[in-house]
Amino acid sequence: MSLGRLAERPRRWKNPRMLASDWLNTDDRFTPGAELFRSDRDFTVWAYTISHSQLLLRTRTPTLNSTRSTRIDIVFKPVRAMKVRIEYSGLVIRCATEAETALIRAENTGLHDGVHCLILETGLDQDYVIAHAVGWEEDTETDRDPSKLAGFAPGSDPNRILK
Repeated sequence: MSLGRLAERPRRWKNPRMLASDWLNTDDRFTPGAELFRSDRDFTVWAYTISHSQLLLRTRTPTLNSTRSTRIDIVFKPVRAMKVRIEYSGLVIRCATEAETALIRAENTGLHDGVHCLILETGLDQDYVIAHAVGWEEDTETDRDPSKLAGFAPGSDPNRILK
């Protein structure tokens, strides 16, 4: 499985096109400093919608030696604030420590309880997303297939726009 280490409770589905999935949306899944997701794959910001406050990161699915790579989608929602880059060469998502959370909240005033500060690490660089939930799914779909984790309004659907 190319996801690397998953959070404590990865799920295996009976659908053969879905390899691994997890959805974190309760406080008990967000322990300060805890690593939630790790992969050495490259991720790209695939879509962001203001209407549903969804951020979708996605791996590409190149074909190497007649074998297409799996696709990994990561969705944050609803997003309340973020500092992200366009591409990540390897990705670790972890909960911010209490000190990091205090710094991030100082930069982003007006946040209410219930949001989680998540650190996105790539190499020596760090970004963050403040959201209520995060989830990922690894499947055998292509780059252009819709994500099962995120719904996009017709005018902002990346699959419609990119065709």
